[in-house]
Amino acid sequence: MKYKIRVISFILLLSVSGLRADEKEKLPDFKLSDQKGKVFSSATAKGNTYFLLGCGFKDVILCRKHGRKIYWKMQTLLKDEDRVIFSAYLNLKDAPSAVFDHIFREREKDYESILLDKKGILSKGLAEGKSFLRVYSPKGTLIHKEYFESVDDTKVSELYRLIRNGK
Repeated sequence: MKYKIRVISFILLLSVSGLRADEKEKLPDFKLSDQKGKVFSSATAKGNTYFLLGCGFKDVILCRKHGRKIYWKMQTLLKDEDRVIFSAYLNLKDAPSAVFDHIFREREKDYESILLDKKGILSKGLAEGKSFLRVYSPKGTLIHKEYFESVDDTKVSELYRLIRNGK
C-alpha cells in the first residue's frame, strides 16, 4: 500500500511539473524610446499580433535589413482588418559611446523607428550575427521565435501563414 501511495504521489508530482514546462512565454513588459525619442510600450501591443525583432548593437545593419524585409513584404500580404504591430530594437547595454554618437548623428535620416534598449531589458536570447524574432498573439503569448542570418520572401510568407492560421 505504501508503495502505491508513493507511485501515485510521484506521478502527481510529474504532472504538476509538466504543467509548468508547458506554460507559454508572455510578452515582456517594457517601455522604450526610439532614435527620435518616441516612446513605445509593450502595453500598446496587447490586442494585436506583435512582431518583435531584436539585435545586439553590433548588428544594427542586419536588424534594419531583416526588419525592412519582414515589414514591407508583410504589408503586401496583410489585410486592413489584420491587427499586427511590428517593432525592432537594439540591445545597447554595454555599447560604447561611439554607438550612441552614431545613432544621434543618424536620427534625422528617414530610417524606420528602432527601439533603443539601453538597459538590456530585452537582451535575453539575442545572438551575435543574427536577428531574433519573437511573435506574440493578441493575448500576449509567444507563438513563434526564430533566429535569422538572412530573410527572404519565402520566410516572410511562412510567417504570414503562421499568423493567418492563428497559431
